[in-house]
Amino acid sequence: MCLGCEDIKAIMPERIVFLDGRPEFLYDADCTVIETYQLGDSVGAAAYVECDSEAEAAIERDDRVLAVEDNREVSIPTEPEAVSQAPEDVATIEDVRRLHDVSSGDATGEGVTVVAMDSGIDTSHPVFDGISIRQVDVTGSGEGDSVGHGTAVLGQVTRLAPRAELISLRIFGEEGSTETNVIMRAYEWLHANTDAYDVVNMSWGSSERSREIDRVHNRLVEKGIRDVVSAGNSGETAGSPATAKRAFGIAACTEEGTIADFSSYNPNRDNPDVAAIGVNNRLAQASGTALGEDLPGPWTKGSGTSFSAPEVAGMVAKYLSARGNTPPDQAKADFEETARDIPDQPRDGAGIADYAAAVGEGGSGPPSPSPRPEKANAIVQDLIAHDVIYLEADWLDAGEYRVRERATDGDAGLVIAFERLSGDGGNRGNGSDEGTEADGGDDGSGGSGANGSSANESAGRTTSGSGADGGS
Repeated sequence: MCLGCEDIKAIMPERIVFLDGRPEFLYDADCTVIETYQLGDSVGAAAYVECDSEAEAAIERDDRVLAVEDNREVSIPTEPEAVSQAPEDVATIEDVRRLHDVSSGDATGEGVTVVAMDSGIDTSHPVFDGISIRQVDVTGSGEGDSVGHGTAVLGQVTRLAPRAELISLRIFGEEGSTETNVIMRAYEWLHANTDAYDVVNMSWGSSERSREIDRVHNRLVEKGIRDVVSAGNSGETAGSPATAKRAFGIAACTEEGTIADFSSYNPNRDNPDVAAIGVNNRLAQASGTALGEDLPGPWTKGSGTSFSAPEVAGMVAKYLSARGNTPPDQAKADFEETARDIPDQPRDGAGIADYAAAVGEGGSGPPSPSPRPEKANAIVQDLIAHDVIYLEADWLDAGEYRVRERATDGDAGLVIAFERLSGDGGNRGNGSDEGTEADGGDDGSGGSGANGSSANESAGRTTSGSGADGGS
């Protein structure tokens, strides 16, 4: 007896047991079965157990057991050190459309449902106005998003595919971390509900490969689900699910098309497959969260393959609404075969994703400048010292502008023509200094923008509109 010592309770190791059949026999084993997961006849099952090393060895010897793995912790992957402190260094959704040749035409993701296996969602963010959203929680934390990662991810999806329906499958709780057993709950839901969604985005990953997680993931794709997975942020090799053979892994690049130093690369596991912008992204910010660097309004700036992946998920949703029920392997091949290769850069996979080329609208060349419309919706506020004009997102580059003409049009309301005085960027699309027009209403009563949540990046002003093309 240890006099003066408190009793010490032994902590039993936690394991995930993967099975090729049902798990009931484990209740007769010398272990504690905490929960089980049914993944379907073609996939098998799994169980979360506590057992000592002797019992574990006995379980591993059973012919019905495929593998026994640790119950690993997984944290939300972000790259705070890769976020620029300079306010002007922001990759907006218009930059994404430009680099990846993503049109805002008829293919809006309508009829397609996208799942994000992440930290939840703040449905009150204006970028989700009018969007059909379902929330599924497997953490026990309930609905919402206390971390902000899932809100940022789904914000990227919906701004590229604004008519796609969304499902938030929450696997990260209040602390922003999870474990394999929670991930298995999510995979169980995904395998049981393949008729409820078309695309799943996974902006997370383990630090090492799990052969069984990869197998479970591959079987999901084989059931007809199009997956999009972040390649990882280690700068070297990544873990599951990016290492799964059928995973559609996405690297991170800058808005100029340079691969980020942190973007992972597994040459022996075919990861990544293509690249998308994942540096200094302008992201939807969940209320009360501090992910990344704050931007004006309900926005934040972050970096990581977490944010390049949902851009491609949005492209895949648009692709499906344009091309119909294309099988996963064909959709993945279309994006890989039409990607724009970065010379002498193996970490880009097949290259930079090109939506227009993948869907058959041309592309596969350097991105063309985004066309600048002659007119754009705006809201004008008359203040004592100056006027404030709320423009559609990214309609003009940062710089100083002078009002050249102000008049009232019966049909359009207030019409303002202005020209650029200085700044690094010219008028978006052609670099011209000639004036353009913005249509709005007098005294702050102007019409709503056509791009959902719109913003004037250089002025740091935001406003909420309604429309089918997402936000800025």
